[in-house]
Amino acid sequence: MKMNGHGEVRPLHRAPRQLAVLGGLIAAVAALGAAAPMTALGAAKPAPATPTLTVYLAPANKGGSDSHTGLTTSSPILTLARAQQVLMRIQAKTDVQVRIEQGTYVAGETDWTFYIPGHTISFMPVNYVLGQGRPPGGDPVFAETPQHFWWWFHALEPASATAPLHNGGTTGLRFYYLEIKGYANGIGLDGQTGHPSVNKQGMYILPSAGVNGNSVTGMTFIDIGDKFGPGKGIDGFGAILLTNSSHNFISNNTFDTIENTGSTTGQIHGIYDTHFSSSNTITLNKFEAISAEAIKVRDRSNFNVIEHNTFISTGGVSAYRDQFCDQACVNANPGTSRQCASYGNKFYFNAIGTAFLGGQQSAWSLDPPGQLYAGNSGCSIPRGEQRLFAGSNTLDG
Repeated sequence: MKMNGHGEVRPLHRAPRQLAVLGGLIAAVAALGAAAPMTALGAAKPAPATPTLTVYLAPANKGGSDSHTGLTTSSPILTLARAQQVLMRIQAKTDVQVRIEQGTYVAGETDWTFYIPGHTISFMPVNYVLGQGRPPGGDPVFAETPQHFWWWFHALEPASATAPLHNGGTTGLRFYYLEIKGYANGIGLDGQTGHPSVNKQGMYILPSAGVNGNSVTGMTFIDIGDKFGPGKGIDGFGAILLTNSSHNFISNNTFDTIENTGSTTGQIHGIYDTHFSSSNTITLNKFEAISAEAIKVRDRSNFNVIEHNTFISTGGVSAYRDQFCDQACVNANPGTSRQCASYGNKFYFNAIGTAFLGGQQSAWSLDPPGQLYAGNSGCSIPRGEQRLFAGSNTLDG
């Protein structure tokens, strides 16, 4: 952000005392905000509060129906897909809260593409008070339908070139205190689908501005992966998958029993931070019974902070893993696109249980190894940086 220069004009002659007093009053008003509207008495009017649009969901046994408007507590809708239709129909222009009544929602995949630049869209229990922690009455539960789906919630950039954030930006999604159960994957924040992502040389390239600036707080992800639910065989990648998604805040969530089976045994993570997903904060989460590494970072996903998390019975070779596919990897796996190392990531103050799954032996690991290994021609790590900074992690029995 550019800062404007400040000039100073000095009078040639001493001003009369009355003018000096008046100047002081003007300066005081300016300090309160020159743009603020003034009353006849000279007091600044407070800025009007930004209105919030509320959409209400309720389970079917509590009156929820997608034939309702969703705009009052007496007319709740049933699905998040319908909530998006409501917002698109009225073209919401302000902050939105999707208030969700406690109960169980049997739901398929929601592909979300509606955003309001400069505003947020929050998904939360009906009685949640922002900043007050988990509300009473239990978390609303989203459980998969008999048909197995890739995602519970897949946030994508809109396909239409005229839609807001077609090429990405700050999408401002907020998730609070919901339970997600039985899906192949939980939340996908995806700034790649719908855009070219590989160049002619077979190297991953930045596809768009990304699906950025979201938060996931107090959520519970349980029984996520292809092991769970009917229609098994759809690969799971992560309870939360970030793909070209940066500046997100993921805090105080529980990841419990995140597992794949069959040909994909173990290859699912609590959080998978991949392809240009940078400057994310992952803190105060609990990971338990994860069949692969609880957190994996891949391909130029830089400056992520992973701190104060608890890892219990996680798999793979470490709780945290930085992995990418260099030229040697491409040679060994024809058809795979080449990637570069991530750098500047931080892994501090985490508690790692020693009751490992899958032979895990360490708090963190790098593949290919080497703190300064960038990944062949076309890749680099800036001077003074390295792939991972780590310390003050504890191994507990």
